[in-house]
Formats: sequence, structure tokens, C-alpha cells
Amino acid sequence: MGRFFKQTISYTATDYITLVAALVQPVKSRPDKLRNKDLQFTASLYSFVNYVRLSGHNIYMNISKIIDPKISRRAFLALTGIVSALMQSILNLPWLAFFIFAPMVHCLSVCHEKRAFRLDFLCFFVPYYLFQLTFMLTIWKICPLPSFASIPLATLAWLGLTLWECILMYLPLSLFLPLRPHLKHRLSEIFLLCLLLTAGEWLQEKVPILAFPWSAAWLAVTSSPLLLQSATLISCRLTSFIIFLLNGLHGEIYTGKKRFACTAFALLLQGANLSYGLYSVNLDKKLDNIYPQIDVICAQDSLEGREKSHRKALDSARSYLSIMESCWRWGTDLVLLPETAVSKDYDEQLKEFSLISDFAATHGCTLVTGSFYLENGKDYNALFAYDKNGIASSPYLKQVLVPFGEKTPFAGIFHLDTMSECADERHTKPLTSDGMTIGSVICIESIFPSLVSRQKEQGAQIICVSTNDSWFGKSSAREQHYRHCIMRAVENRRYVLRAGNCGISAIISPTGEQLSVKSDKSKGAVWGKVTLIGR
Repeated sequence: MGRFFKQTISYTATDYITLVAALVQPVKSRPDKLRNKDLQFTASLYSFVNYVRLSGHNIYMNISKIIDPKISRRAFLALTGIVSALMQSILNLPWLAFFIFAPMVHCLSVCHEKRAFRLDFLCFFVPYYLFQLTFMLTIWKICPLPSFASIPLATLAWLGLTLWECILMYLPLSLFLPLRPHLKHRLSEIFLLCLLLTAGEWLQEKVPILAFPWSAAWLAVTSSPLLLQSATLISCRLTSFIIFLLNGLHGEIYTGKKRFACTAFALLLQGANLSYGLYSVNLDKKLDNIYPQIDVICAQDSLEGREKSHRKALDSARSYLSIMESCWRWGTDLVLLPETAVSKDYDEQLKEFSLISDFAATHGCTLVTGSFYLENGKDYNALFAYDKNGIASSPYLKQVLVPFGEKTPFAGIFHLDTMSECADERHTKPLTSDGMTIGSVICIESIFPSLVSRQKEQGAQIICVSTNDSWFGKSSAREQHYRHCIMRAVENRRYVLRAGNCGISAIISPTGEQLSVKSDKSKGAVWGKVTLIGR
């Protein structure tokens, strides 16, 4: 070994590069390269390298004997579940989405026993939802209870919601094993499983109790507009189905017997997906030449959590007025403010609302702002649109409330105060102002595809998302919530304006392109031109 260490000092960079190259060569071809006199590699160096390689191989074989293959497989499922969750929030790796679900799809599709099927399901989806829903732990900071009580409650809410999402995903998948005997081909089994996985995501939106479609496979590809365009054909569920199916095909390519057929099918499917993406992107760009364009501003403040709830409504109104004045551009047609920008029940006589009205009239623009609205003894979360004359239209009232945040379950039984969900069609239609039909979405409503598409069906020419993400703190929820808005733009082929209480504020095109984004938590605004499609 002493001889070896002395010689390694005299080796050049070329020698080491050649050694690394030799290590990836077949074993039989290495001795000739390593004994080349011109490079002066000695037998001792080759022996040392070979010893290291053999030692590593022996360690691997010993570990393989100790660890049960089932355990290693399920550990890999858990790892891919975690990575899949991170790709939907903080990681920007859209193309990996077509491979990361492959172990899960393959393991579930080859299972024949209920117990093994359930264990493989849990090994992937429990970490998957746990990591996506970690933002639930931040609610202890805003809970009025002391920390010794709020922290356990936040933990229970996190674990409970994870369990609930797993149950909703498993319900459609439970049909796979009973239906499998009726299928004759391997590809049909993969197709059915992917269809049931997509149904699980759909069920999370449609279930009547605690619907919460926060997680979806398509969230991983929102940074790539070409991969999103399939959503215009049906909805975001089609994009998820394509992702699951391509993962199933990729898993079959590496493990199955009919590799050629699976490879051809995967190439055909991805080629069709990308071709339609290119066609759709080019088609949407032509809309700007057909329909009229307007200038818009989306403003945001910098208050988080309790700071916002503790500030007086008049101070909040004045703060947004100063932001709009500092960012104002003459000729602006529409200004969007965040959810409950004026945190008070609407009354046109109050100073807070007269300031907003005066700004719209003075600057000659439509101004959409959030506030509260009291009607028939019920309190609602609302959006108002002030026209160029400073007159507010009939409000849009929020249809879906945040459980435990805005709405207290079983509040009527315990006589507790809580916000109300609106089911009156008069107040759930798009806002109209200055000849514009404005699709209105408040905060959590943006994660419900059917709710936003209903606004489009009712004539919305543009979609305004007014939100308050200040409760999430430094968690990844702010980014994940924002990604839903990108898909809503693509699904409905409408420009989306988003104003966040402390970010993220953005202007998004119908192709999912982020035209202007303000992702930090400072005061400011984003502005740009958008098209009123369908006018």
C-alpha cells in the first residue's frame, strides 16, 4: 500500500480520467488499459481498485440477503411517494413526473392479493399525502389556544386529513382486484389502474363531506405549458391520467416482456400529447388578435397571519390605496385586490369603502376587492367590483369555506359563530362591471376545477382569483396553491389574475404561461395586458 500511495502522487489528471473511464468498462477490457506502459498504471493500483469493487459487490450481496425484497420494494415506494409530493410543491422537475409514479403503478398492477395490494398502496400514498399536507402543522400558530393544546390539535388535523385523502384515493382502487380477472391483456390492466387512480383524484373534489382536492399528479408539470394542454380537452383529470398511464408504460418497459409494444405505445402517447400541446399553444396566441385587450394590476400587501387579522379595516384600505398609487399606470382598466382586503362587513357609507369607491371613480377603472358581507344575519366572504363611476355591483359570495379556518363544523349544534357558504345563484355568478364579465374565485375555491369552469360557462371573460395565503407561513402550501391557478387558466382558456394578501400575485395566460409574477411577501403589484376572451 505504501508503494501505491507514493505512485498516486505522481499521476497526472489524464491518468485519473483514464482510470475513471476504465472503471465503467467491462471487467475483461480493464487490464489492458490499466497496464498501458505509456500511462504507467501499476498492477498495485489495479489490484486496489478491483479490491474496492469486489468489496462493494460483496457488501451489496450481503445486504440483499439480510433485507427482505418486499421490504426494499416498499421502502422504494415510500421514497418515490415523498419525491412525488415534493415535485408538486417545491421541486421544479416536470419531465420526472412521467417516471416517478412508475414504481407505484407497477407494484399495484401486478398485485394479486388484497393484503399486498393494500400495503403497497399505503407505502406510497401515506408519505405522499403526509409531505403534501405538512402545511397543516402551521395552523397551531394561528390557533387561539395555548401551544400545549394547539400543537397536538394541528398534528391531529394533519394526520386526520392524510388518512381521509388516502381513504378517498383507495375507494376507486379497491375495484381493481375484483375487475382484474375479466381483463385478458397486461396493457388493459395498466389502463384500468390508471383510470382508477384518476377517479381517486376526482373523488377528492366531489365527495360531499370535506372535499379537498389539494393533491394531484398534474401539479408536477405546471411549469411546462406544453405538458398541460391536454386539460383543455376534458379537464385536469385527463392530464393526470396521461401521467399515470405513461408511468405505467415506463414501468412495463423495464420489467415486462412486451417491451417493444409498450415503448411504441409510450412514444405514440407522449408524441400526441406534445403535438397537441404545440397546437393548443399556437392557437391560444391567436386569441390576442381576435378579442380586445385591457391593462390590469394585481396588488398585494405584506401582512401575514395574525398581523392581518389585528389590523383595522381603515388602515388596510389606506395601505392598499398607497400601493395602487405607487404602482399606478394611466390607462389601467382593471385592478384586483386580495381576499378581505377590507376586513369589514360592506357598507358604502363607511370610510373604508368610500376610499375604494373614490379611487375607482378618480382613476376611471374597475376595481375588484374582497371584504365581508352581512345578509339575513349570515356573514359571507365576498368580492365586490367597483365600476368607473365608483358604484359597486352585487357581490360574489364565497361558496366553499376553509374547514376549521372560516367554517366550524357542527357550529349550529354548539351555537358557535361561523362564516356561511353561499348557495344562492344570484351571488355565485361572475361579477359584471364596465362591460366586462369577471369570473370570481376566492382563495380555496381555486382548487375546485368544476367551480371555476362553471364561472366560464356563465360567461366569464377573465378569471380573478382573490386569495389570502398568509396563514401558511413558510410552508410549501403557498406555491402549491398557486399552481392550481395555472391549471385553471389552461382548463378554461382564460387569462387568470391572482392577487395574494402577501403573495403569490400573478398574471397567467390561457396556455399556462406566467406573464408576470410576484412571489415574495413585500408590498407591490404585478401588471400587464390581458385579453377578454369571448366578448
